[in-house]
Amino acid sequence: MTAPAATMRRMKRILPLLLSLSLVAAHAADAPPPSGTTDLVLDVVKLDPPPGSTLEEGDVIHATIQWRYRRPAGPVRIFAKLDRSPDDVLYEADHLEAHAGGAGRVERFTGLNKPGHVDSVLLVAKDAATSREIYRRVVKADYTFVAAAGQEALRQEGAGSRITSISFDPPSPARLAPGDRVRVRIGYDAQARHGVRPSAEPVTDCPMTFTGVPDGLLGQGVYDQAFTVGVPCIVRQVRVQLLNAGGVAVAEKVVDVDLRYGR
Repeated sequence: MTAPAATMRRMKRILPLLLSLSLVAAHAADAPPPSGTTDLVLDVVKLDPPPGSTLEEGDVIHATIQWRYRRPAGPVRIFAKLDRSPDDVLYEADHLEAHAGGAGRVERFTGLNKPGHVDSVLLVAKDAATSREIYRRVVKADYTFVAAAGQEALRQEGAGSRITSISFDPPSPARLAPGDRVRVRIGYDAQARHGVRPSAEPVTDCPMTFTGVPDGLLGQGVYDQAFTVGVPCIVRQVRVQLLNAGGVAVAEKVVDVDLRYGR
């Protein structure tokens, strides 16, 4: 069930996270696909609120997206996002929802966690097996994000929060196939009224995807995160952070690893 738009906008203020949605498509044997990686097409059916709206920083734009493709004949990941610094952009958290191939609709959100103007929304798709971007489309938009009361206080909270432990599955050193998932178990001590969000991101220029959590975690505990690297690559470091409700890292550790992704 979908929450009302106003409620959803407030819920997503703490979500500068990467989407992981799988869409499963069957290959059409009766007609060969065009040359290139994909014949995927994404169209915006609706933006909510409509273009021309003024939003508060941390609010989000909901996009209803029509998708259709025959090639690749396997999973792809689809996002709506903004062409801004990753630290300034909100977009949707991890989904494992599957759609049997051909065509369909999905709903995604994106927004800004700082004041500014948005004149376009990006529709992006990645091949799920390799994390390579295979599609990008710019859709014109018109949104103004203004300062929100209390947002600066959210950015300031969380001092004293700590990363208490980090472990990897499989443990480093490891030999992996492209697309294999690495789980990162993060121990945390959250000293923030609105909790913290553990994040684990491989430090690499190779195509990759990492996941996030939808809500702030309170107190002490352990949370599993994960990432995938989709091509032959060597990952030497992983950045682990605790992010507060304002999207600011209140604790960080960069861990040396030896993760070798082969063919």
